[in-house]
Amino acid sequence: MKQLEPNGKLILTEYTFGKQTRDIAFFLKDNRMEYLKILPREDALLVGTILIGKCRHQVPNIPAAFFALNQEGDIGFLSTKNTEHLKVLNREFKGKLADGDEVLLQVRREPVKTKEYAVSGNVELQGRFCVAGFGSGRLFFSRNHKDSVKDVISSYLRQKALCAPDLSLIGYSGYDLILRTRAEKMTDSAEHMEALYRDCADTLAALEQMVSQAVNRSCFSILEKPASWLDSVREDLLSCGFQVTEYITDSYRLYTSLQENVLKQDSQIRYYQDNQVSLPVLYNISARIEEALGTKVWLKSGGYLCIEQTEAMTVVDVNTGKATRGKNSEKVFFETNMEAAAEVLRQLRLRNITGIIVIDFINMADKSHEESILNAMKELAVHDYQKVHIYEFTKLGLLELTREKRGKSLQESIK
Repeated sequence: MKQLEPNGKLILTEYTFGKQTRDIAFFLKDNRMEYLKILPREDALLVGTILIGKCRHQVPNIPAAFFALNQEGDIGFLSTKNTEHLKVLNREFKGKLADGDEVLLQVRREPVKTKEYAVSGNVELQGRFCVAGFGSGRLFFSRNHKDSVKDVISSYLRQKALCAPDLSLIGYSGYDLILRTRAEKMTDSAEHMEALYRDCADTLAALEQMVSQAVNRSCFSILEKPASWLDSVREDLLSCGFQVTEYITDSYRLYTSLQENVLKQDSQIRYYQDNQVSLPVLYNISARIEEALGTKVWLKSGGYLCIEQTEAMTVVDVNTGKATRGKNSEKVFFETNMEAAAEVLRQLRLRNITGIIVIDFINMADKSHEESILNAMKELAVHDYQKVHIYEFTKLGLLELTREKRGKSLQESIK
């Protein structure tokens, strides 16, 4: 389990980007910003939202369809390569979508640049240890589960009459159930196994009930909202190994929300009121955000990073800067690269940069140093709320990695 760090502060306030003012949350550990998130607008359709959309028009050549998602005019893009599990609510569906169809949809991706929302007709409901979705009525396991764990869980679920020996679900022929990796931890006691079963049964029942109720709901109705912004932020921080011990906000609206959702025995909540020094000035928010949006990031050693986001990938160049004067060059190169490795991962997290990332470290004569950097980055990458995959160094000395896409980058969020 990741070690939680004490004394972390989560600052919540308003900040103006150009002509728009948004709520932001940033986490400080030892006065160093480790996490930054622009909170969604109250009327935003968050990833995971389940709603009823209306088909506006189809593009057979792609193949795809565009759906109206609400009265405000938000549009969703749906791939129609596979319509097997689409739930059309206003008529009997025979496999062919038509304009005007009202369909149960789930938001998969926020709009990015010129792209619309991405939606799916394969609706999924998240449980603590499982995911229930449309399918052929079977039980599946995470690829990370060992065979011994699969045997224990499937045996117990058979005893509870939730699945058959061939792993087909009993009573849920139109649904699939996927056990998440964290379910493995529930096999250590009978009490935990019962909790796992209850989570599976309740999640399947909730999805089935949602589908049955959707028929009687009007178009554009929202049937399920994802976790609140506060739950999302806390989940991100826990994934990074951080623990919030104090919440500070100058917004009474956010302060009220914190009081309703934060246990006082876990963290302190402070409503900041000072007419002379505002909260953004007190914590130097402008400078911190400017650094997170800039292309140059200075390192303590005197070196610096150049971060360039392009359409296809993000390129990071590591430079020695002022770090080489009067010192052993090879040693300085290695130490600067090691410092840069940690800072690159921090910057990716702060800026929520995703996709393909290429790092051009300072060239080193000792190739064993590349292995040290590679191992260090793999260890540090665990402390991220997104999945980060570190690849090998190329023949040109470039390190390649990918970071899973979820939500907008900082640059996209402020546009």
